[in-house]
Amino acid sequence: MPLLHKNNIGKASLVPSKELVYLLLGLLVLLLWRYGVVSSMSDGNTSLYVDEAQYWFWSQHLDFGFYSKPPVIALIIAATTSVCGDSETCIRAGSLIIYPFTSLLIYFSASFLFNRRVGLVSALVFATLPAVSLSSLIISTDIALFFFWALAFYGLIRALDSNQWHWWLLMGFAGGMGMESKYTMGIFVFSAIAYFIVMQSFSIFKNIRLWSAALLAFILWLPNLYWNAQHDYITFVHTSEIAEFEQRLFHWDELGTFIVGQFLVFGPLLFILFFVISFTQKIKHKVLLISFSWMFLGIILLQALLGRANANWAAPTYITASILVSAGLLQTHRIRLLISAIVINLMLGSLVYYTKPIFNLAGYELNSKTDLRKRLRGWREIGAQYKVIQAHYPDAILLGTDRAILSHLLYHARPKMVMTWNPDQKIQHHYDLQGMLKQPLNKTFLFVTDKALPSKMIASFETITQLKQSLKVQVYSDVMRKYSVYYLQNFKGYL
Repeated sequence: MPLLHKNNIGKASLVPSKELVYLLLGLLVLLLWRYGVVSSMSDGNTSLYVDEAQYWFWSQHLDFGFYSKPPVIALIIAATTSVCGDSETCIRAGSLIIYPFTSLLIYFSASFLFNRRVGLVSALVFATLPAVSLSSLIISTDIALFFFWALAFYGLIRALDSNQWHWWLLMGFAGGMGMESKYTMGIFVFSAIAYFIVMQSFSIFKNIRLWSAALLAFILWLPNLYWNAQHDYITFVHTSEIAEFEQRLFHWDELGTFIVGQFLVFGPLLFILFFVISFTQKIKHKVLLISFSWMFLGIILLQALLGRANANWAAPTYITASILVSAGLLQTHRIRLLISAIVINLMLGSLVYYTKPIFNLAGYELNSKTDLRKRLRGWREIGAQYKVIQAHYPDAILLGTDRAILSHLLYHARPKMVMTWNPDQKIQHHYDLQGMLKQPLNKTFLFVTDKALPSKMIASFETITQLKQSLKVQVYSDVMRKYSVYYLQNFKGYL
């Protein structure tokens, strides 16, 4: 007997079918398309985002935790680069590989709850979301969070139906690995509790298998918790700081910006349909799907109102939202509306992929205000220029204060060592955490900065020489990346 028999969770056959074949073909087409776009991004004109470059550095120094994120993102990059090298395409390969598996998990979940047709449509809806189209081009913590959230959800619905140990443990495994990917995986717990309460399934809390799954999740998360305990819980502190909670209670402007962003994350038509279907249409398993979508969205909406929230922070909402919208539209036979929503999302994805040729076709040139890849440009040249300087000072330690320049120089120039100038001794990023100057050090340094030389630095080194060579590249007429380089000898301590 199913654990929650009154929930009427169905048991659809998951034997390979024509729907699964269609889905695999569709995912293959998307994979090849996106691989071509990612490969073209490594054409010499663009590089990595600062976060990507930093994650690559983490992958070279694996640990149980890092300043701003748990360790799974570094493990993914370490895995892909161990196979195909350190190119931008290989660093980003994890996104290309993992998203199709996430889509398959959505297919299996929707097929189990409804039928294969809903499973096929749900998976394709998710795979073509604007957020997924953009995220497929970069490596980020969202890709692992999506996957483990979808895996935990599948494990949960199978466990609720059969109460078999392996499904509960699958959910626990996914939950623990999700927490090792991004801490917002914890919202899964609140979503499940909300569902149990609404369904008045209080007996579930007496199930030892549920608590065993929770224990497994905690054990998997424990290494990162231990690492944080050894580093003053720095990741938790950073996570709370980026929310930017202030004395002003409500931030209506931030809330409005976040809501507008959801139209671009899920797609304009799909987001409207998600709202309408959630509150008007009767659908089987609606409480389940709403619990695992609106709980996440509601928490991030509150965070946006009280502080700040980026549009992508609520993205796991749309795993079950894709199922809810697909089931609702198929139930009412609104196939044209469904196709229109997917086409609109594919068009938005194409705009991201082919911004430059689309602008050129329309008779416009990209500029700093319209180029979506502006932040990727110029760093390869900056790295090459620094590499020339580094060749003259091979033993010098790269020294800096800014996370962006340090991350890009580490990736493009590969200095032997990096340290940070930090007289306040306040940790601002991972390079401060692992290489902050503290004690006197009889070494030479190359200090790179886009600001004036800190006044405290003059007395803190035996000699300081500004090099004639600077790091400089004109990205656009109104955007220039320019850094001065100083050769420093023998740190005497902060004076």
